[in-house]
Amino acid sequence: MSNTVLVPREVLEEDITKFIQSKCLIPGGLGLWELYFRKICHAWGRIDGIIKPQHIIFAADNGCNMEGYVGYNYEVTQKQSRNMVLGHTAATHFCEFNGIPYEVVDVGIASHDGIGVDRKTAKGTRNIMNQAAMTIDEFDKAFTAGKERVQYYVNKGVNLISFGEMGLGNTTTSAAVLSALTGRSVEETVGPGSWPDKEDLMTRKRGVVQQALDLHKESLQTVPSIIAHVGGFDIAAMTGAMVRCAELRIPFVIDGFISAVAAACAFHLDKRVEQVAIPSHVSREKGMLIALQEIDIERVDVPIQANMAMGEGTGAILMVQMLKTTQYMFVNVGTFADMMKL
Repeated sequence: MSNTVLVPREVLEEDITKFIQSKCLIPGGLGLWELYFRKICHAWGRIDGIIKPQHIIFAADNGCNMEGYVGYNYEVTQKQSRNMVLGHTAATHFCEFNGIPYEVVDVGIASHDGIGVDRKTAKGTRNIMNQAAMTIDEFDKAFTAGKERVQYYVNKGVNLISFGEMGLGNTTTSAAVLSALTGRSVEETVGPGSWPDKEDLMTRKRGVVQQALDLHKESLQTVPSIIAHVGGFDIAAMTGAMVRCAELRIPFVIDGFISAVAAACAFHLDKRVEQVAIPSHVSREKGMLIALQEIDIERVDVPIQANMAMGEGTGAILMVQMLKTTQYMFVNVGTFADMMKL
């Protein structure tokens, strides 16, 4: 790009400010879009208008769902994941319309064959109500799969990644992970997910999470042990992917509750996650803001307030398109000096 301005990797805030001030823009006039333009430039170490995105959807089944505690047919994960591979879902249509490439990564779907990119750790986790969801070796396998997918795309020139997930029961496991990570009560972290928002069902779901936390309380000491005991393969893989983004200084976009919990876990493993994490929307899930606050993101920092609870990365994809638009504008908009010559 001929008008790209390269600056040292340790680009300072005042350098970006001077760049913006040279343009036909009011500094601060674009609010959050300027905030995230700055964040992306700091992550890359340069001012550049070209965002090359990749959307990654991690899919896995959860034992608490497969044994009937959540109450939905676990085969839905398999069928919807195949549907995503075929491009027939909300998220994949968002990607197709906006020219954003995507992939589905099977890190633990309860199917005999791999669906999409096959990184299957096991055919679903175990039931957190009576045993650990996974072994530490299985956590490491899923975590490493997430890191590997990020590395694969960065090697191809991708410079911004968004995340989604698929797996019934994962709001249950995410709430358990968030409570274990933060010490917050199940009343604060458990939301309806795909359940009807009825008090009797919420009481049951909070009971499931609390029972799991009580059973595993002696083992919930580190991020790997928390995810291994009460989490899911999708959370493990996303956590690994986000840690790799931080290591490589690749900005990434958080979707809803599950990916926000993964981001909180990644931040506890690598504080640099805060420097590259970008929120997209405030999910309807009760613990969403608690998870975001772990990485110093407040509601006012989140652009999309759409009351969404779809999953798959639907909110993240919309955010990527807005970031692409504003990033291109900031770099390519005319300068004040040129305007004054008119």
